[in-house]
Amino acid sequence: MSDTVFPKPVAEVVVTLADIFRHQGRMEVVELLENAHAWFDNTDYDNWNAGTYIWALRLEVPVPLFAPVEPRLQQIEKEITERLKYFSRLDSNHYLKEATISPITPGAVVIGQRIAPSDTEVRRLWPDRRFRLFLSHVSKHKVAVSKLKDELELFGVSAFVAHEAIKPSLEWLREIELALRSMHALLALITPDFHASVWTDQEIGWAFGRGVLVVPVRLGVDPYGFAGKVQGISGDLEKPKTLAKSVFESLLVNSQTHSEVRRALVTALCGSGSYSQSILLRDYIPGITDFTDEEKTAMREACEKNNQVSDAYKVSETIYKAFGKPMKLAAKPQEADDVPF
Repeated sequence: MSDTVFPKPVAEVVVTLADIFRHQGRMEVVELLENAHAWFDNTDYDNWNAGTYIWALRLEVPVPLFAPVEPRLQQIEKEITERLKYFSRLDSNHYLKEATISPITPGAVVIGQRIAPSDTEVRRLWPDRRFRLFLSHVSKHKVAVSKLKDELELFGVSAFVAHEAIKPSLEWLREIELALRSMHALLALITPDFHASVWTDQEIGWAFGRGVLVVPVRLGVDPYGFAGKVQGISGDLEKPKTLAKSVFESLLVNSQTHSEVRRALVTALCGSGSYSQSILLRDYIPGITDFTDEEKTAMREACEKNNQVSDAYKVSETIYKAFGKPMKLAAKPQEADDVPF
């Protein structure tokens, strides 16, 4: 009806609605919202209060999801509409009056994608509190890529490798799509045969479309297309330790991924399974200046509870020097009973 837009993005509204229903245990509604193609429809205008725009939230969902809820459709639409009032409070000149749900047949062309993966889906595909990195590569190099994945794990970076990550019982295209929708960044392993793949360029396109970081790795050929405009790194798939280190450091210094990588480093250190892993992560700690209080506490506690941290060469020393000792350790030398007379 006009060029006016609703003051909040539709994606933000739908994600928030899905989260509300998720906490209420209404997973049926959550699935509808997370799979919907959504938009705001300006249905009316009222001159009251210097002009009020009336809106409807339109949700188109795939037939397989629509059909089971069709007998209860009006009730579900009513429940969603009732919660839209919380968003109408933001601006008295914009009123969300209704929500409608309609089916869309398979194969129909829809501009957009699923709003957000559910927490359950993300937890199934990615370990908790790890950095989620999608490895775009040609299957010919899967053995070398698997070794790179293992080295990245030491840094707290969980790498999605399609031939390993997908269980045979699951629809593989759906799993790849889920990984692309929930990744924190994409690593493009640009080998000479990269462009010949029917999938790799599409995976990079997904990343740019979502606005997530793309890190191209030059493996015998320069990046091309949109990836060619991104500062990449040089590497060698036959040297996975060195390449993993370069990838981690590239993600750590990038402002778009720094916070998630920092959090992943802390998780990896606290759960370290070897002296060598603890020592590997130790050297990054002094250079990171924005650890949260929670992260500092977690690392200090790891020095007490994880002997792969406490007994590793100069790891506890580095952590205590950076953040101080826990109160009970710092106070012990000062206790009166310990002072000789």
